[in-house]
Amino acid sequence: MGRWTAQINAKAEGDASPEMMMGPMMQALLEDRFKLKMHRETRQNPVYALTVAKGGLKLKPFQEGSCTPSSDTPRVPGQPPLCKARASSKGANVVAIDGQGMTLDEFSGLVLTASAFGFKFDRPIINKTGIAGRFDFHLEFAIDDVRAAASLDPAYPSIFTAVQQQLGLKLEPTRGPAEFLVIDHIERPSEN
Repeated sequence: MGRWTAQINAKAEGDASPEMMMGPMMQALLEDRFKLKMHRETRQNPVYALTVAKGGLKLKPFQEGSCTPSSDTPRVPGQPPLCKARASSKGANVVAIDGQGMTLDEFSGLVLTASAFGFKFDRPIINKTGIAGRFDFHLEFAIDDVRAAASLDPAYPSIFTAVQQQLGLKLEPTRGPAEFLVIDHIERPSEN
């Protein structure tokens, strides 16, 4: 099958949240325009288990009312701003990840997004802490190959060391369930 690109113009009705637009609304658009048919499968796969380190959790508890945790429902006027989560570059090979009002499941997903800065995980992260609730956190680490122990910048630790020292968590390689999207059918998109 050859490669092709397409530009799709679409406009959302109402005041949908970014999560809604990038989730269910995007899926509906792809199903409509590309005749996309897909399903989810869970398979046993290499993963990193996020667990609590020996020294205990070092995350800052979320300050209720400091921000509004993101959800699929539109913000109500007068509510605090949406909680932020972002990864940013701090130089040639250092990444900072900040999260506000996030669960540990959301944190696991955010760590994977750090790959936009040249950092790549070789497997998904699954929260095995059993800890509920929301937290604020800041994490800084040197970009390295996650299979190697040495960081490129000795002033900053590897992701594995940073998660343990700065957050009181641990990333352990293991096997576990990983979800995959399997494309069953796709066509060239219909016209705008």
